[in-house]
Amino acid sequence: MAGVFFALCLAGDSAALAEKHCDADLSAALAARARAGVTKHDAAVTLFRQALEACPQNDSLGLEISRALAAQRRFDEAIATAQEYVRRHPDAVPGLLILANALFMAQRWEECSPVLERALKLEPENAAALLLRANNDYLLGDTAKSEQILLRLLDRNPADIEAAYTLGRIYYMDNRPDFALGQFQRVVKLDPKHYKAWDNLGLCYDATGNSEMAIRHFLTAIRLVETEHPDYDWPYANLAELLLRQNRPAEAHQAALKAAERNPRSARNFYLGGQALIKLDRQREALPLLERAVTLDAAYPEPLYTLGQLYLRLGDKEKATTTLQRFREVKERAPKKRR
Repeated sequence: MAGVFFALCLAGDSAALAEKHCDADLSAALAARARAGVTKHDAAVTLFRQALEACPQNDSLGLEISRALAAQRRFDEAIATAQEYVRRHPDAVPGLLILANALFMAQRWEECSPVLERALKLEPENAAALLLRANNDYLLGDTAKSEQILLRLLDRNPADIEAAYTLGRIYYMDNRPDFALGQFQRVVKLDPKHYKAWDNLGLCYDATGNSEMAIRHFLTAIRLVETEHPDYDWPYANLAELLLRQNRPAEAHQAALKAAERNPRSARNFYLGGQALIKLDRQREALPLLERAVTLDAAYPEPLYTLGQLYLRLGDKEKATTTLQRFREVKERAPKKRR
């Protein structure tokens, strides 16, 4: 019922909205409850919709609903909700940014570009729009334009943590770890608790062959996320991958297990755990982890290959043949360069 009412609120004209009763206090209280758990609880969307029902005139709550839907990876709903708000407020930059962000998260990068162009035409120096434009341009393959935007942002504000972090990620993904190191070091100097930057410093040191420093920085990131960010799994998985390469499978298995506990939706976490168990000669235990990885991401070639080889070792030639054929098909379709 709340969803139907919400749709009517957004679709109705301004006069109709003005006639509806507004309980501003109730609306504010419901919205505050929703914001407290927007990325953790499905109830956030319901609470925001109830807040809008309590005060239909405050249709900016539609943007919060869109943001909450995107956080729950309900991208089609998030995009539709933001589009309806933009239809009602075509020159509202916050609405355009929420829509662009939902499109970006849904990997609809071509559609995201014109929305960002509209926002930047209205506010050419909007830092949030420029940052999102840099990310989107990079994913569309225009690294030079992305880097130019970020350098411009940092020239304007050297303390722009998000711009520095994003530029570091682009440098790292483009195999320029030495350049990336400088940006991530800038970030942790500005914010010593920036766990993502510490994690990425570990990746950069690993890429430059300094395993000792890499482990040290992964462990710093783990200390920062252990209690404060219980859903963040990346430093555990990155540490597991490094330990596997160092032939330390028991430690790698523990790190991968922690990563999978934190994020059971990540195929990589189960793949790393499966690899560690194979190295520990625990093939039967590795089997369900690799099968889980393949189920979670059917376009991820490495788990398919490892699972196919494991089926062969366990004597299941039929499954091995099918799985390795799937691996070859997925590998052929996979991009030559991951972004």
